[in-house]
Amino acid sequence: MENPIQKWITEDSSLYNLIVEIQETEKSPEEQAKIAFSRLCKLYDISEMPIVLENDPPIENEVLSRSLFEEHALLKFLAPENEDPRGIVLSAAHHILNNHQVSYYEIARKEFGDNIPAECKIGIAGENYESKVIFLDNEKDKDWLDLGCVTIATVDKKNI
Repeated sequence: MENPIQKWITEDSSLYNLIVEIQETEKSPEEQAKIAFSRLCKLYDISEMPIVLENDPPIENEVLSRSLFEEHALLKFLAPENEDPRGIVLSAAHHILNNHQVSYYEIARKEFGDNIPAECKIGIAGENYESKVIFLDNEKDKDWLDLGCVTIATVDKKNI
């Protein structure tokens, strides 16, 4: 079975040329990933950051287009420690363009195994490429914005 990312690179000359251009900068893989993050958003008209509506967290299972910021944070959390950061960014963009998003349940399962809390709140903090997953403690973390979270989702164990 052909790797879908490799197929995308092979079939899309704009993407291929972008990758070659970024690799020729001779910057570190991390710096190249940061460049790719913003350039992929522009090339494919992907939202870099989520649309924030007032101070309300998103509704569980609400169908909204996920930003590259969100998908990148989730994939980075799931990725092995030594994963190439450029590949994570490229995979996140591919997920968004193909409507294949990481499930928050997968994130909760990686963190808690079979012991997912009854109501597990997962936030994503940071900005653009610099994103990270944060698990909120229902007792202590009353204001998700104070923790720097841009988005928050709830995994309700009863609905799994």
